[in-house]
Amino acid sequence: MIKAGLIGSGIAGSLTPAMHIAEGAAQGIDYNYVRFDMATTQDTHQTFAIVLAAAEDDGFAGVNITYPFKQAVIELLDDITNEARDIGAVNTVVFRNGKRFGHNTDYIGFRKSFADQLSSLPHQNAALVGAGGAGAAVGLALLDEGVKSLHVLDSDLSAAGRLVAKLQHLRPSVEVCIWDGQSAVDGLINATPMGMESHPGAAVSLDKVTVRQWVGDIVYFPLITKLLHDARALKLRTMTGGGMAVGQASAAFQLFTGRAADADRMAAHFRALNRDKAA
Repeated sequence: MIKAGLIGSGIAGSLTPAMHIAEGAAQGIDYNYVRFDMATTQDTHQTFAIVLAAAEDDGFAGVNITYPFKQAVIELLDDITNEARDIGAVNTVVFRNGKRFGHNTDYIGFRKSFADQLSSLPHQNAALVGAGGAGAAVGLALLDEGVKSLHVLDSDLSAAGRLVAKLQHLRPSVEVCIWDGQSAVDGLINATPMGMESHPGAAVSLDKVTVRQWVGDIVYFPLITKLLHDARALKLRTMTGGGMAVGQASAAFQLFTGRAADADRMAAHFRALNRDKAA
């Protein structure tokens, strides 16, 4: 059996395990994918490092990493890809030959989703809300999809400053700055956990900023967050976190199993899971 899993906090509503298991079954693989929710652990001594080591010791092929561990995990790894190093965050760890290798499939998943759904709209100026591990991947993807002026907002000003400096260094031909909320932008992406079932609400109020064209969210449980609900009320184009979720999951599936995932099939299963939740 191939075993994999997801480590995070407040992830009871995640559809990632179901997507992985369904794709494994469709390919005839003896494959199991489990959830390690640090918000519900009964053992106070089960730190993130302990859970990661337990998965490795139990023969897992690897694990996905989500909020709030995407940056903290790096010091626990033997090596990471150049892309993950640039981003400064890891969301997929592969265990191989007694070593831990870090990857970032968030960048891949978000960039494809944005290209498919929003890149045809004006996107010269964009706002990124959230300067954590996911924000770094999303920010780099936005710049690589043609954003020329990226405004970063985070409640932690030092984190925002570090991400601004990082992205400006990686892509010196564009402008990256901290957002004061006053400058109008073509679009806005939420890359914080705000909007999740475990983090209700919205990280920014759309009635206090000027967004001209589109709003996206990386949260996908629920699929329509408060932020996206508010954006639709303002007649803005919206992008859910579903595309990123499927994109990063299909890339991780291949890393864990050695087999290419059928992304269209995973997307169809994701849509079916959301219909079931809504029923």
